[in-house]
Amino acid sequence: MGLFDIFKKNETEKAAQPVSPTAQAANPLPEGYAESLEKTERIAALIAVPSSARDEKWLEQFLSDLPGASFSCGTPQVIAGADGFPYFQLLLPEPGAEFQSFVIDKMMEDFLLERGFGVVINPKEEQPDWVLTYGDLLNLRLNGSFYSAESAFNSHMGSEIVAEKEEVLIGQPSEHILPAQTRKLLKDFFELNGILAPKMLLLMRKKGEETTQDLAFNIIPEQFESEEHYRNMMQTVTWYLPRHYSIIGLKDDVFENGFMPL
Repeated sequence: MGLFDIFKKNETEKAAQPVSPTAQAANPLPEGYAESLEKTERIAALIAVPSSARDEKWLEQFLSDLPGASFSCGTPQVIAGADGFPYFQLLLPEPGAEFQSFVIDKMMEDFLLERGFGVVINPKEEQPDWVLTYGDLLNLRLNGSFYSAESAFNSHMGSEIVAEKEEVLIGQPSEHILPAQTRKLLKDFFELNGILAPKMLLLMRKKGEETTQDLAFNIIPEQFESEEHYRNMMQTVTWYLPRHYSIIGLKDDVFENGFMPL
């Protein structure tokens, strides 16, 4: 993945200001810092394992240690990925060198989720060691892990056709599904892409004994120059959401008073 900087100097300087999750790697060690360094050492050892030798146990250990490990940051701190989204770049610290510590668990609450950043680990021209979208970080905050295997959401993009006799319930997603700060980021994203007055609802469908749910937005193909453009927009939105979420687009008037502004 190629990475390039799209931020003006003043934006980079803002991102480079001291943030509360940082701590100097010097004695006396801050509380929990030794444990964080142990996780950093394990992450370094795991990254050294060739891709062909990585299995489920490798992945489980890597994802378990990643949130609490200490990293240094790159310069500039925030870069843009090939997908156009902003990523805070974290690097494995040089052995024995003093560095300013950045820990995902703490950064997430401090500024990553509020400002709409993902995280890239050891960005390289050919391929980073790991990439976390904003949605991956959001899932860590909501569910305690970057990825969730099971959920009430559809396992694929939901159907945008609501049958006349289909049993459905509508409501608004709770803070545990979509926090206010994420809703604001989605609102800003839609408006930046020409979608005025974006709205949403939570659609729950019952099929026999199974109940599934989708996040629905008042976005339809007719608002775009082509069906492909619409599909690309909907796919791009998922960067802000946990990977197991499913989304659909529906007309504003499908459910009377069901949609609410983001």
